[in-house]
Formats: sequence, C-alpha cells, structure tokens
Amino acid sequence: MSLRMALKRSLEDEEGKQKKRLTYTPSMTGKKYDDSPIAATPAAAAKNTTSRRATKESPIVELVPINKCIQNNMISRIEEAGFVEMTQVLPSQFIDSLRSEAAEKLSNLNNRQKKSAGGFIKISNALQASVSKDLAEKVSLALLGSDKIHDSMKQVFGIGVESSYEGFVVESLKLLATPPGSPPQLPHADDHCTSCLVGILHLKDDQLRTRIAKYNSKTDYPTGITSTCDNCQRDEQLPDEDYKRGVHLTTEKWYCGHCDNPAIPYDFEKKLTLAFGELLENPNICDAYAGDIPKANDGILALPTLIHCGPGNPSVSTDHRIVLFFTVRPIYNNTKRLTADVEKQHKYNEDLQIHAPCILYHQFQKTLRIYENAGCNLRNYSTFIVGANAADLTRLNTNLARARSTIASQEKKIEKLMLRLGEDEKDTCSK
Repeated sequence: MSLRMALKRSLEDEEGKQKKRLTYTPSMTGKKYDDSPIAATPAAAAKNTTSRRATKESPIVELVPINKCIQNNMISRIEEAGFVEMTQVLPSQFIDSLRSEAAEKLSNLNNRQKKSAGGFIKISNALQASVSKDLAEKVSLALLGSDKIHDSMKQVFGIGVESSYEGFVVESLKLLATPPGSPPQLPHADDHCTSCLVGILHLKDDQLRTRIAKYNSKTDYPTGITSTCDNCQRDEQLPDEDYKRGVHLTTEKWYCGHCDNPAIPYDFEKKLTLAFGELLENPNICDAYAGDIPKANDGILALPTLIHCGPGNPSVSTDHRIVLFFTVRPIYNNTKRLTADVEKQHKYNEDLQIHAPCILYHQFQKTLRIYENAGCNLRNYSTFIVGANAADLTRLNTNLARARSTIASQEKKIEKLMLRLGEDEKDTCSK
C-alpha cells in the first residue's frame, strides 16, 4: 500500500468514528481545546440554534498530580541541579508593589479604555506584562544587591581556567500571570546555552511551583558561536564551558584542544538535537517540582538550559498564579573592541525558547540544505505532507486580513460619525 493510500485510509477511518472526542493540544503560542461530540447535521443544528453565535464552554482543567520534588539550597550545586532555591529575595514593599501592579493590570485586561501599552498580553498558557519603569529600576537595584544571586553568578560564570567575569546586569523583568483553567506549558528551555541565569519569584504564598526535568550537567550545549583558536588559527564552535567565561568577548586566549586532529565540523542542529532530544519523545519530562512550597518572595534561580514548564492553574483555583520573571546576564572585563568581525554578546530572547517544534524546525531546515547540496529539492515532497494544510492556513490568513481591514475601516467611519453627532448637538444647544 502506498503512503498516499495509507493516509487516505486513515482519514476515512477517523471520519467514520462516531464517538466523543477529548483532546488537548498544548502550544507555546496558545492552546486549542476540543471537548465536544461530533457535530450534528445541519437540520438538527438549526433547530437547536437560539443565537447567531453559540457560546463554547471552557474545558475543565485538572492538573496531573506530581509527588516528586527536587530541592537544592547550595550554590555550589547549581550546575549539578540546574537551579538553586532563593528565599525572601526582595524588600517586602517591592513584593507588595509588584503584586498591586499585577492586580491593576489584570483588572484593566478587558477594559479597552484603560488598557495600556504595558498591560498583559497572552503568551502560551499565561499572561505577560512588563514591569513599570520606576518599579523595574528599584527591583533591579535590589536584585543587584542579592548575595544569593551574586554568588550564584560567580559560581557559574566566574570559575574556570581564566575567567574575565566582572559582574552582572538585570534584564527582562516581566510579570507572569496564569489564569484559573490553564494547563501546563510545553516543556522547554529558555536558551540553548548558558547565556544568563533565569529567576522566578513568587508574588503570593503557596503557589504552584515550576515543574522541571532532571538536569544533566554533562550535556554538551551548543553555543552557536565560533571562535578562532590562538594556536592552530582554525574557527571552531565554542564549547559552553568556555563560552561562560566570555572568551569570545574578551582578550583571553583560547585553544580548541585538538589542533593536531582534523577540524570538527560546525553542526549546530545536530548538537541542539543531542542536547534537547528528550523534548521530542517525552512530553511529560517535567515530572518534578522545583524547590520547597514557596511563600511570597521565594523562588528559584536557574540555568537557561534547564528544561521546565509553567505548572498551569486548575479550573478549581479562584485566583491567578503570579510570578516575577527576570534574567541576570554576566558582564566581563578585558572586552574586545566591538567591530564588524566581533560578534555581540548572545542575550536571552523570549521568542527563541527551545521546545519540540523548535528542534523539529532546525532539523528540517538542515535536511533541506543537505539535499539541496546534493542537487535534490525536498520542498516538493514536503508540500505533499503539509500542502493542503498550508493552503488552508494561507486562505484563512487572507480572509482574516481582509476582515481586519474592513473592521478598521468601519471603526473609522463610526468615529467620524460620532464626532459629527457631537458637533450637531453643540450647534443645537447654542441655538
């Protein structure tokens, strides 16, 4: 039986199944639920329709119980455990201010008149908002003064053969709120190499903890950065261990360690798959909570390569789970003068998290290049798999763009009409 016939048969079998479906598809950019019986016939549907738009009830989210917990309070073990626990990190008044700001922004979420540019936006299964400028500056200064963060950064970035680590900067301050009825996130890492440390600080007592996978400190994480060996003068991919010391940014000499052997081919995609391949096979890899049950102002400081996920928030919950997210990035002395030939420091990018779709995409692009170099075009074959869906998505995108344009045009007309009505009322009153 051909692949095409097998796909056709499987689709026919699925269409013939008259049973209730219950599926949940997690996504890094949203979530899709389907918890409904097979659609009724048009005639039956017409009889049951009482309004133009049917109300779809939100599914009940029950979180899978997790009885496992990984704890680490020792800074010296942060690279072994992947994280270290923190307690009472900020002055209490800052926690109160952050919690109040989050509550205010949540209250304005559905108010178009009060919704500000710094308000909550949807990401994955949660909501995200930037911390206001004044409060962010105060919180950043307080985090800079934290002994736990200071010592953790020195442990990760300041220990080595010769490290130019000098200190750190606080970046990416965000408020994250998970509404009741939210499933856990997709398992992911915040970066593919050790570019920074990631902090998660609870703003309420006894909230659900971040879920994590067991960390493997021996994994060879790809940096995606090449550096010139000062001995053999070859460009080699910089190992994560040397990357943490900042050798690509500083005047420190670097040696690849295998000058007498053949050069190692640069293969970022392969190293990415080897480092995070478990994400492709085990969606339940985050099977433990990180740290002890937290109070407000407690949290964790983690390596960006730690696989983790937000725990979600069950439907029975009566409140949002709210945390402060931040990153601390190392800075170095003896830095090179940045020129066109010197790469800028790799920084945390919230849009480039490492999850299963990311790995699949990179591997797919690599396979396309391999076949193109051999004179073959795999794109013709890939359209057989995704062509129909891609065409549907393109059509939907076009229709959506047209609808948005029409709505925008109508809104402008309504605004002009309201202005005219207001002017007419003024003229009438003056008479």
